[in-house]
Amino acid sequence: MSDRKDVQFDGFSAETIFFLKNLRENNNREWFLARKKDYYKKVVQPAGYFVQEMGVMLENISPGIQAVPKIDRSICRIYQDPRFAKDQNPYRSYLGIWFWYGARRGKKSPGYYFELRPDQLYLSAGTPIFSRKALRSFRNAAIAPESGAELNRIIEKIQKNQNYQTSKAYYENIPEGYEESKGKFDDLIRFNGLVVSWEMAVPPEIYNRNLLT
Repeated sequence: MSDRKDVQFDGFSAETIFFLKNLRENNNREWFLARKKDYYKKVVQPAGYFVQEMGVMLENISPGIQAVPKIDRSICRIYQDPRFAKDQNPYRSYLGIWFWYGARRGKKSPGYYFELRPDQLYLSAGTPIFSRKALRSFRNAAIAPESGAELNRIIEKIQKNQNYQTSKAYYENIPEGYEESKGKFDDLIRFNGLVVSWEMAVPPEIYNRNLLT
């Protein structure tokens, strides 16, 4: 993948989608290794250009956002451990791109996520898993009268829009130390992260620069 700053992103190609579709149908090491060059040319290369330009645009609205056009940085690895994968396949049949805040890249960092699948585009924003410090701050905000009511109002408003999804309560019970707050937005204090996501069929914009706007 090129790190050149002067290359313009002109959209992903039909070949990008075609590669992902074929990978989904032939998810094995032999098939992938025979087409590894295609993966870099048709998937990784345009992804790198996208990261470079989208990173600049996101910086305007989210100062400090990290956008690194490299595999295992903003471009998620295509390899996965079959033992822990839901589909038990060796490769992810989608392109994942992560723009994050902070020094550490990971699920505990807030950020923006872009996932191009063979037949869908998935977008999300938020913090997948709160750090211990962030979790404590979130819970305290959730039980405070004003901030708790505001958080609940915002989440309920998002959930009423059928185009969007939000995180749900993760923990089954009220966390230790918050028992006296039972009844005050119980769902919120059982969250372990907060993400808003949007799924859609692959839009025409995926094939041109309009994807950046």
